[in-house]
Amino acid sequence: MPTVKEQISKPVISTSDGRRLGKIKDVLFDARLSRVVAVSLGASGILSRKKLLVEKDKVQVCGVDAWLVPSGDVVVGPEQIVGSQEFVAARGLRGRQIVSEGGTEIATVDSVIVDGECNVKGFTLSKVAASGPLAQRKAIALGAITSFGGKKQPMTTLLAQAESMEIRA
Repeated sequence: MPTVKEQISKPVISTSDGRRLGKIKDVLFDARLSRVVAVSLGASGILSRKKLLVEKDKVQVCGVDAWLVPSGDVVVGPEQIVGSQEFVAARGLRGRQIVSEGGTEIATVDSVIVDGECNVKGFTLSKVAASGPLAQRKAIALGAITSFGGKKQPMTTLLAQAESMEIRA
């Protein structure tokens, strides 16, 4: 299954005129980390930097080589997207620690695994401290995460559940 890391730097192209609108700089998720809700194309402007986003609902194709949108007017600022202040950036998840409910270090998040419809299925892992199935798979299913933590708090999981759950497409 594809990961968010594989989406970074892919071009976003308008199908109406073939114009390249930018490259994906980051992928944004809903607050429950269940699906991709937008991609960030970075910022424009020299003095007054304005973030540029494309809502996932406006994307026609999340392709292997590029993402296709109907026209350039789908590129908007976050203030034009309802709820954008609640979006969670993939960049903020990378390196987040995952611990057991008891506080034992398990691993850190490397990337987010998504399916063909951009629904989150799980996370690839780096710095895996646990041995067993997670160390072999180097991935954990979304359903095994009991808390997503925050910028300074780790994600938590029940280790037995994390080891037994497979990531399904």
